[in-house]
Amino acid sequence: MIKNLGYLKHKLIKYTYYIEILLALFIIAATLVGVADLIRYLVLIFKTNAIDTYLIFQKFLGHVLLMVVGVELVIMLLSHSTSSVLEVILYAVARKLLIYSDTTLDMAIGTVAIGMVFAIRKYLFTKEIKLEGHGNVFSAATPVSVANTITGLNIPEHLGNTIGGVIAKIAESTHRPVYEGVDYRVGNAKLKVISMKDGVIEKVVIENLDE
Repeated sequence: MIKNLGYLKHKLIKYTYYIEILLALFIIAATLVGVADLIRYLVLIFKTNAIDTYLIFQKFLGHVLLMVVGVELVIMLLSHSTSSVLEVILYAVARKLLIYSDTTLDMAIGTVAIGMVFAIRKYLFTKEIKLEGHGNVFSAATPVSVANTITGLNIPEHLGNTIGGVIAKIAESTHRPVYEGVDYRVGNAKLKVISMKDGVIEKVVIENLDE
């Protein structure tokens, strides 16, 4: 029964990641469509007199920053890393601060919010940020093909469909237990387990050993 529940959980995590990829594709498509609006804004700025250009340019910047938030959201959906979440929040706050802050109070609140994001990044997630500096953080449910595309590595797909599956296979063949902090090497890649819950791998750092 417990084994079946573990298998079901693994499958649900895998399919959830596929849904996230689909949502990321929709966001990318919407962002690409939004480029056409940027071109229209540029034409409008060119045709508008200098007095009225300010408001149009403000809307142009708001549109650009919104697209940046969309791009960062895609990165967050694919990488599942803490830093990507903080970057989405940072760009969203920056957009609000630069475009929609009309009073000194708005500016002060926005500045404090940005300061809090940097404080959280520095003091609460130091370990994960350090790890990300030497590799990419992935969910264990990430398909091997997706991880290879993002990292440029060539992790053998015959070892498992997902990164977690690859680690489980290597651990079984090398008789090394899986725990937080353990790393396994396959080809020019190092796979390090950084997060587990109830014996199930959640997050893995993938590092290119050739760099």
